Amino acid sequence: MDLQGLLLTLRARWLTIAAFAFIVAAVAGVTTKLLPKHYIATAQVVVNSQYVNPVTGVQMQGMLIPAYLNTQSMILTNRTTALKVVDALHLADDPAWQAQYAALADKLTPGAGSLREWIAQSLLSKFKVGASDRDNIISMSYTAGRPDQAARVANAFLDAYLQANLALRTQPAERTAQWYAAQLKVQQADAERAQARLVAYQKEHGVILTDQDPQAAAPLQALAAQQAAAAAINYADTSRAQVAADHSADVMRDPVVQSLKTSLAQAQARLSQLAKTEGPNNPQYLAAQAEADSLQIKLGQQIATVQRAVQSTAQVSRQSMADMQAAVRAQQQRFVADNTLKAEGQFLVQQAANAQKLYGATLRAYQESQMLSKSDQTDITVLSRAVPPLTPTGPRTLISVAVGGLLGLVLGMSVALALEQLRRKVRSVQEVIDLTGAPLLGTVQLRPLLLR
Repeated sequence: MDLQGLLLTLRARWLTIAAFAFIVAAVAGVTTKLLPKHYIATAQVVVNSQYVNPVTGVQMQGMLIPAYLNTQSMILTNRTTALKVVDALHLADDPAWQAQYAALADKLTPGAGSLREWIAQSLLSKFKVGASDRDNIISMSYTAGRPDQAARVANAFLDAYLQANLALRTQPAERTAQWYAAQLKVQQADAERAQARLVAYQKEHGVILTDQDPQAAAPLQALAAQQAAAAAINYADTSRAQVAADHSADVMRDPVVQSLKTSLAQAQARLSQLAKTEGPNNPQYLAAQAEADSLQIKLGQQIATVQRAVQSTAQVSRQSMADMQAAVRAQQQRFVADNTLKAEGQFLVQQAANAQKLYGATLRAYQESQMLSKSDQTDITVLSRAVPPLTPTGPRTLISVAVGGLLGLVLGMSVALALEQLRRKVRSVQEVIDLTGAPLLGTVQLRPLLLR
């Protein structure tokens, strides 16, 4: 049968096709009216892509959002989340669920699970999650026979999801904090032992060990400066002591020597005058001679006294310089000994510092994990909770009638073609030629009488 024959057959049997389309559409409409209504309640959450962890300060990376949304969708449809909903709503204690489970108990696979597991699977079969790559919103919908039940279960899934999301953050942090707590005890004991060894070493050798002590060489430097000053003073005093007494600057500056020299010069002048006028046997000359000799003796004695004072000062400065040299040597030996002890104890200092640093780092990590384990903040924000829908979502009568009419049309066409094959009729000239194989001589067209 060609296309023309098919169309002619369908036109000839249009009443059969229309009857089937009408009957199937009517049956679909009546069936839809008899089916129970169902309601869909939807809750929505938004994932904050700019969320910054208040403890660690880490911000979510935008490139991870699609994968993160898929992960959150899997958490929502997870069996554990559904079991939390069952427990939160006490569905295992509901007689209606118990009756349904008892009616299906014989049909269930042995060992398939308890009532809670069966209810959780039933809830998941009517629970849908939607997430888009174009936004950060996750929608969760539940279908039920009553609007309040649909909203109640959808909100229970929302609350269970928020709890599960928070638990996924806090539980690992809590376990980490417990591990750090155990490590802290060990590291604290190690730090205390290292510090105790350091203190014992310092007490034993009488030193104070530190990482760096820029003032350790200050006493030696001060003594060295004093030694240099004493050496300079000794050099000056020695030089003055080695100069001839008559030309010594200390002798020349001595007021007694200067007074005696003046008196001696005056006495010598009178003596010279008397020698010219009176002669050496004159009593006045002899008296002047005696006065000049006396002044000369006193001058010599005073010069000797000043020279002895200069030599005594030089001797004192030499002794002072020697004492300073001995003090410097002693300080050098003490400094070397202290540095030797400190060099030997630096290992203990380093051990104590490393143990303290490790303990401090572990303590900070423990405190961070402890804060994370007690945090009640997540990057999930409730956008809208589910509310009981005002109108049922289905079943939709018009769609059912349209689909039924389409199916009836297809069924009617199939029946019409089947009847055509059982009782074949010639409906076109081409079919006559195909069936008989005779040449076509002519055709007669029948017209209604009213058209003549």
